[in-house]
Amino acid sequence: MNRKEFLKNTLFAFGFGNLFSTFPMFQSKLLAAEDEEFRLPSKVKSIIFIEMSGGMSHVDTLDPKPNGVFSTVPTKIKGVNFGEPFTQTAKHIHNLSLIRSTWSEEGDHGFGQFLLGTGYRMTEAMGFPDIPHMGSVIAYAKKGNEKGSYFPSYVTIGGRGGKSGQSGFLGIPYAGYHVGNLDEPIQHLNPSHGRYKEERLVRRKDLLSLMNAEFSEKFSSVEGKQWQSMLVAAEEFRSSKDIDAFRISLEDEKTRQRYGTTWQGKAMLLAKRLAIKEIPFIHINIGGWDTHDNNKAQITKIMKDTDQGIAALIEDLSGLGLLKQTIFVLSSEFGRTPVVGGRDGRDHYPKVWTSIVGGGPFSKGTVFGETDEFGNQILDPNTGVHVRDLVATLYQASGVDPTASLMNSFGRPFRLTTRKAKVRENLI
Repeated sequence: MNRKEFLKNTLFAFGFGNLFSTFPMFQSKLLAAEDEEFRLPSKVKSIIFIEMSGGMSHVDTLDPKPNGVFSTVPTKIKGVNFGEPFTQTAKHIHNLSLIRSTWSEEGDHGFGQFLLGTGYRMTEAMGFPDIPHMGSVIAYAKKGNEKGSYFPSYVTIGGRGGKSGQSGFLGIPYAGYHVGNLDEPIQHLNPSHGRYKEERLVRRKDLLSLMNAEFSEKFSSVEGKQWQSMLVAAEEFRSSKDIDAFRISLEDEKTRQRYGTTWQGKAMLLAKRLAIKEIPFIHINIGGWDTHDNNKAQITKIMKDTDQGIAALIEDLSGLGLLKQTIFVLSSEFGRTPVVGGRDGRDHYPKVWTSIVGGGPFSKGTVFGETDEFGNQILDPNTGVHVRDLVATLYQASGVDPTASLMNSFGRPFRLTTRKAKVRENLI
C-alpha cells in the first residue's frame, strides 16, 4: 500500500467518508481520479442535450404511424417523414441522424430520467448515492485539469428533473449552472438595478474577505472554506471575459426572430452561444410531454413554441461548422403508447421511442432501427439501443471512456457505465 492509499483508507476508517460526501467541493480534490485514463482523444468540445421531459409520443412526432394524430411532412432524408409538429426541424434533420429504436425498462418518470441522465437504472445505483449526471462527468473530463478562473462548464436550462445539474462526488465546480430567466441569465451577478458602482462592490468584497479570514483563524471549518471558494468562483465568473456568451440580447434582431421569442427559442439561441464558447455540456429540459389527456392539443402547444428554435439551432450549428465539435442529442425518458386512450391520452411506453443524435463523430442523414407498422415494437431486436447504450455511446463520442472508473466520496470506484452498456460503434 502506498502513502496515498494508506492515508485515504485511514481517513475513511475513522468515519471521514460521510464528512467528505457532505461537502463535495472539498472531497472532489482528494478523491476524484487524478489520471488521464478515462479521457479519450476527441475533437468534440460541447454536447447540447435536449430532454423532452415527460415522455414524448414517437408515433406523433419523429416516427409517425397511421395511428398518429397528426399529418406527416417529408424530411431531407429519403423516405423519412416526421409528424407535423416537427415541420421546421424536418428541413434540417439530414445534418443529424435518428435512432428509432431507443428503449428501456423504466416506465416511471423519475426512474427514466435518472437512467437518461446517468446510464444507470435506479436499482443499479443504490450503492452510489452521490452519482453524478453525465453532464458533470463530461464537464470534468473537458475542464478537470484546467487552471485559471471559474466559468460554468455545465449549464442547465428549464426543468431540473432526475439528476439534472447534480455533480455528485465530482463536486460543486462541475455542478450545473442553472439559467432560470433567459432574458437575464446572469442577473444575480450584476449590481442591483445599477445602483452600485464597481468601487463599492470591491469594498464590500474586501470587507467580506477580511471578516471571513478573521473567522477562519478562530473557527476553521470545511463549510467556511467551501463558502469562501464559492465567493471567489462567483467573482471570477462575474469578471470573466466570456460572460457575454449568456447575453442573448447581443444577438441581432433578425437572428432572435429566426429562433423565436418563446423561452424555448431563447434557450436554443443561448445553447448556440454557449457552444461557440465550447461549454462542455448544455442541458435544455422541455417539459409538458406527460400527455395522459389532450395529447394532440398539448403536443401542438409545445412544438408551436419549440420547433422553430430547434430548426434554427441545427441550421446554425451546421452553417457555422460547429457540428464538427458539437454533439446534438434530443431524447425523452420513454415514449408513449401507440394506442390513444380515453380523453385523447397516451400512457407511458418504455418499449420504444425515437432519439436524435448528430455532430462530432456521428454519421449524418441515417436512420438506425425501425418499428412495426403501428410503432408497438422494434422490428429487429439487435438494433435496439437501450438508454445505457446511448449514454455509453455519447461518452465514447465525446472523449470519455465509458468503461473507466472514478473514485467516489466513499472511497469506492464508480464505473461510468454498467457492464451491460454497449457502445454502438455503427452510430459513430
